[in-house]
Amino acid sequence: MTMRLFYEAMWTQKAGNPEGEYEDAFWPSRGVSGESCQEESFAVADGATESSFSGIWANQLVRAYCRGQIDPENTTTSLLAKQQGWSRFVGRKPLPWYAEEKIRNGTFSTILGLTLRDTDKSGSSGSWDAFAVGDSCLVHVRNDVILKTFPLSNAAEFNNSPFLLGSNPESNKEIGLHIQTVNGRWEREDKFYLMTDALAAWFFREVEDNRTPWHTLRDLDTEDLPFRAWIEDLRTKKQIRNDDVTLYRIEIE
Repeated sequence: MTMRLFYEAMWTQKAGNPEGEYEDAFWPSRGVSGESCQEESFAVADGATESSFSGIWANQLVRAYCRGQIDPENTTTSLLAKQQGWSRFVGRKPLPWYAEEKIRNGTFSTILGLTLRDTDKSGSSGSWDAFAVGDSCLVHVRNDVILKTFPLSNAAEFNNSPFLLGSNPESNKEIGLHIQTVNGRWEREDKFYLMTDALAAWFFREVEDNRTPWHTLRDLDTEDLPFRAWIEDLRTKKQIRNDDVTLYRIEIE
């Protein structure tokens, strides 16, 4: 047997913005129901709103992680090709002088990546590891209990200035101090949730209020609980910050 995965991403842009201004990113881009594999990677990223073309950079980061092109032990070197690619891409666009100055300074994004491996080759258990810069968060649930949260673990840890990964190599001189990694073991029926910061902060507040928000995430995008309508309701009730929101939901059968 091999590991069988069910996974899908859900996302929405800030309220009041068109879809084209969504600056989060996720990969893989398509959901899968019951795919058998030996190894699979997932990533979400949150492009910084105050910088230019951050959504493009976030997209480059999630794809690079899932294709094994980011080395957590040598991130600076392994990102050079992606940084050069971002500069070439945005440099082709006609821009006013003030925007060109922003481009020279680069753009920024969080990144959270998860890789599942069927190391036991049984389909019933295996290993996982994760990599993070910034405040996008992972939650690992087993038997209706949270086993692990990463890289943050409570609502008070969120702030307006998380460390971000830059498209300009000059911005990443101290990146080694801010890269976080973790590993663990998975078992059949485990669930993983990858969330960008607005949703993750909501999740931890719910946990701290003795609720079970992982039940809500598990049931999202059913007929009774469509994802975008649910996020809109949370925003109306001021229970979640108005930001781009991304959830990647993964279950091991």
